[in-house]
Amino acid sequence: MSQRSFVTLATGLVMIASVAAPAAAQEEGVKQIEQLIKKARAEVDSITEAKQQLQKTMDAYNMVLAPDVKDRRDAYKSLQKEMSTSEKKRAEVKSRNDEMKGEAGKLFASWQSSTAAIQSADLRQRSETRLKKSQERFDEIQAAGQNASELYTPFMKTLQDQVTYLGHDLNPGAVSSLKPDADKLNARATELYAAIDKVTMAANNNITRLSAE
Repeated sequence: MSQRSFVTLATGLVMIASVAAPAAAQEEGVKQIEQLIKKARAEVDSITEAKQQLQKTMDAYNMVLAPDVKDRRDAYKSLQKEMSTSEKKRAEVKSRNDEMKGEAGKLFASWQSSTAAIQSADLRQRSETRLKKSQERFDEIQAAGQNASELYTPFMKTLQDQVTYLGHDLNPGAVSSLKPDADKLNARATELYAAIDKVTMAANNNITRLSAE
């Protein structure tokens, strides 16, 4: 989205929600809209990066279990490194989400306050409707993110258990014994990737709709 689109969108929303507000309040509304879109886009980027890192982690995991791996111990060390990076990426997603929630809270509070100051009953009702729609879209992003988080946490715990299991026993027998567990974990990974895609789709749809209205 271009800077011009940001300003056009923000100005349109502020005109509806803050007809009776002074120029300073309108300018603040513009900044809040721009900041929320910026935070939302940053979260989408961080979620995408976290998914890509998780895929790298699972590739490393499957390499450890591969029957033709040249050096299983080196592969195991690579897996540990990728898991550590995955946890860092997950922390970044949480940080970006908290930032977006904070920005949304400020925007919606300001929007509600400005709406209450509108004298025209018709414009006030239209502003309230638009505010409700924006809040609903934000709630959808949060719900999708919660679903992905609920899948991610037990997934990583299961992966960590298997990594710990292999930690002192990287012989072919131990690796072979994990094959049924590995099949289940890879299936869960596919489900988790789909959940993460749903989060990014919800966020991108929200940004697109906000810019189009």
